[in-house]
Amino acid sequence: MGTWSLVGAVGAAAVAGVAVLCNLPSNPFVKSPENATLDYLSNARLQTFDSEPREFQASELWEKNGAVIMAEALGLSSLKPQLDARGVPLYAVVHETLGVAEFQPFFKGEIFLDKE
Repeated sequence: MGTWSLVGAVGAAAVAGVAVLCNLPSNPFVKSPENATLDYLSNARLQTFDSEPREFQASELWEKNGAVIMAEALGLSSLKPQLDARGVPLYAVVHETLGVAEFQPFFKGEIFLDKE
């Protein structure tokens, strides 16, 4: 086998190996998602959007008297007066800062960042 044929065969084997690896049921390079258990969510590190951001554990959001954490901005925001009357805060947790400024007018509670 010539040098170029050997290089081609090695290249083809490498491409085939990567293709097989990427199509395995569990890719060793991609971390499996965590289950959203209460313990897992409680330990999430959140950050405020204040001028001086503060980091804290998500469990602080509901440890005093429960909380509603955003699932649908306008619908839940319409419930804010009833939630306030019962002492239940309304929170949103986002995973990126992109679009938060545009989102804020539609949401009447506090918004926090989960960087992880």
